[in-house]
Amino acid sequence: MKRPDRFVYDPYVPEFHAHSHETYQRLRDEHPLYHNAERGFWAISRFEDVWNATSHIDALGTEEIEEAQSLLPMLNFLDPPRHNRLRALVSRAFTFRRVGEMEPHLRRIAGELLDALEGQSECDLVEDFATPLPGRIIAEMIGVPLDRRETFLGHTRKMLSTNPDIAIADGIREPSERIYEEFRLLLDERRSAPCDDLMSALLDAEIEGERLLDDEILGFCYQLIVAGNDTTTSLIGNGAVLLANHPDQQKRLAEDASKIPNAVEEMLRYEPPAQALPRQSRLPYALHGDTIPPGERVLLVWAAANLDDREFADPERFDVTRPNIRHLALGHGVHFCLGASLARLEARVAFETLLERHPNYRLLEEPGWVPSRWARAHGRVRIDLRG
Repeated sequence: MKRPDRFVYDPYVPEFHAHSHETYQRLRDEHPLYHNAERGFWAISRFEDVWNATSHIDALGTEEIEEAQSLLPMLNFLDPPRHNRLRALVSRAFTFRRVGEMEPHLRRIAGELLDALEGQSECDLVEDFATPLPGRIIAEMIGVPLDRRETFLGHTRKMLSTNPDIAIADGIREPSERIYEEFRLLLDERRSAPCDDLMSALLDAEIEGERLLDDEILGFCYQLIVAGNDTTTSLIGNGAVLLANHPDQQKRLAEDASKIPNAVEEMLRYEPPAQALPRQSRLPYALHGDTIPPGERVLLVWAAANLDDREFADPERFDVTRPNIRHLALGHGVHFCLGASLARLEARVAFETLLERHPNYRLLEEPGWVPSRWARAHGRVRIDLRG
């Protein structure tokens, strides 16, 4: 008699992250369209399926999902045509030029953070480097005053760890409201006295006489402060652990910094900070002999897709020289991450400076994972700077 399949994909439980790669393999191989009736979601996990699903906004949209109902307008929770209008307006302020001009200052901050560790043999890389580096940059970029930055960043950190027994909207409501309150105060200040910062540029952004609404500015800044802080922190922390666990590749990057940009792409592929994008089905969506009915929550599981052997040769091998990395860690299609260039810049500079100063750093202990239904992150990464 055939035994019933006991496989369960449940990213809500804290122990999920310890075995996520093994779970993702079974998800792709045995359950490419998976339904968790108890949690109330479907999951798409193979690379081509996820890649293609990002284009079917008519059938799998974002505006109806639970998170969108409790937050102000955000690009990743809006669909065309509203998404296109908002993206075009914020792109007038959040430009490649503005991001590129941050590099010298970013490098100075990275240097200052490592200067503060001089004389120490050990540190927590997350607390001492991976968190303050992107946190300071995104807060400065938006225009958050120095004496209020920790308030913002403290609220964003509360968004990472989640209780599986609490509804998503309820779990993010309190820190979200605190962030909005701070941004409303800053918005009023910049309306009265503009500065050379992103908040002022968003107030000034215009296309054919149309400007951003206040809620749209607040929603975009919220997205930046949360994603621009926590996502890049996780990328740096995850990448640092991967290198420490692959010392030959760490040595290769320390000896040749020109390989770091490609290494960052491999870090994103192998341990993406955001594991999945939620969608809501609008129309029946057929895949692998089954159909998702309308009105259902759907997870496009980036992290599983990035480990698919149908797309990547030997996907469980971490390889900083892997060529032509077409991954999904930063999204795809209309919801491709607007801050991708900033995240890549921050990670590149972080590893250039870290490996220049401490090329032989090593882990003092294998770090655990933050219990989160959406993020892949280490709460702390204790390292020996001397190696």
